[in-house]
Amino acid sequence: MDLGRILPFLPVAFSTTLFTTMHAAFHLGMRRGRRRARVLDRAPRVSILKPLAGMDDELLVNLRSFGAIDYPSFELLLGIASVDDAALGAAKQLVFELDGRIDVRIVHTDPEAATNPKVAQLIGLEEAATGPIVVVSDANVRVQPGYLTRLVADLMEPGVGLVSSVVAGTGERTIGAMLENLHLGGNVAPGVVAADVVSGRPLTIGKSMAIERRALARVGGFRRVAHVLAEDHLLGRIFRAAGIGVRLSLAPIENRNVVCGAARTLERHTRWAKMRRAIVPQGYWAEPLLHPLLVASITFLAIPSRGAALMVVAVAAWQMLAANLALKTVRGHALPLHWWPLEIVRVFALVACWMRGWASRSVEWRGHPFVIGEDSKITPVVKGAERRRARV
Repeated sequence: MDLGRILPFLPVAFSTTLFTTMHAAFHLGMRRGRRRARVLDRAPRVSILKPLAGMDDELLVNLRSFGAIDYPSFELLLGIASVDDAALGAAKQLVFELDGRIDVRIVHTDPEAATNPKVAQLIGLEEAATGPIVVVSDANVRVQPGYLTRLVADLMEPGVGLVSSVVAGTGERTIGAMLENLHLGGNVAPGVVAADVVSGRPLTIGKSMAIERRALARVGGFRRVAHVLAEDHLLGRIFRAAGIGVRLSLAPIENRNVVCGAARTLERHTRWAKMRRAIVPQGYWAEPLLHPLLVASITFLAIPSRGAALMVVAVAAWQMLAANLALKTVRGHALPLHWWPLEIVRVFALVACWMRGWASRSVEWRGHPFVIGEDSKITPVVKGAERRRARV
């Protein structure tokens, strides 16, 4: 056996094994989740906190899906931080449409309540809530009628204080939206579920979170994460440190990405890369190892040969298949076959975002520029005229 020929391919074998293990654990976890669907024996009142900022794709249709929820007692609180926000019109339209059918209100929040604009809204929304359970739900989330029943059933487990949902990107009509949804369903969902299966410590995703309010008050409320960007991840960590259970709901919710451009998708994932570097710096460097196509491509460029080329083709085929099988699992259907090669584009685009995560700590969130530090703590950037005014 010629070890000199085999050794260069060991990193590819290692990366492929990691990738395959992650996807196997994902499918195992999702099957377990379908089998363990719980019956809700009591239904506490739920306050759905919906922080709005700008016109997300299909915003009004997304909001309408919450009006169709089948649950005994809940309220829908729509957070608006400025009367000039474009989302206010959709919020008013929903209140008009649902008046008398469900308890829906617009809550004007204080943008100065936290450095993180979303958390500032959550603070105001939680203060206006009347239920013992709050559900945080982003504006681009769309749900099915049984959404609260499944989420609250998971929260009712003894000792559990926080439950977040698996996310499925849907609705794509543009390349940017397809890249976004392929990443959410083919990479993020498998990673989140696999982490739960392997470690029993689920990653917390703020797209959809159910929180027991007494547990939230016990850890200091939303103000505890007022000055960080990754408020969802830090909340999960804080709850676990306090001995409060954190769970993952395996009933996927839709994250609607319909017409966003590729530039917006890359900007968002560059911001997420910088957050991951800030909160898990020791693991950030290893992220490319979860992309065997990247490792195989680097091996081919370093040691070009027919065998290395065939390896790249084989790994690309496997990664495309695995990503689309994951998509089918979380949202019921994969991309059409002619779009499968988009997985190759996604891998290298994501690596570019990862590299930019090393290069800068500057981020922009909801129109606000920040510098991101340890544990995703954010410091506002004072620009030009504002800096001059501050000196006066």
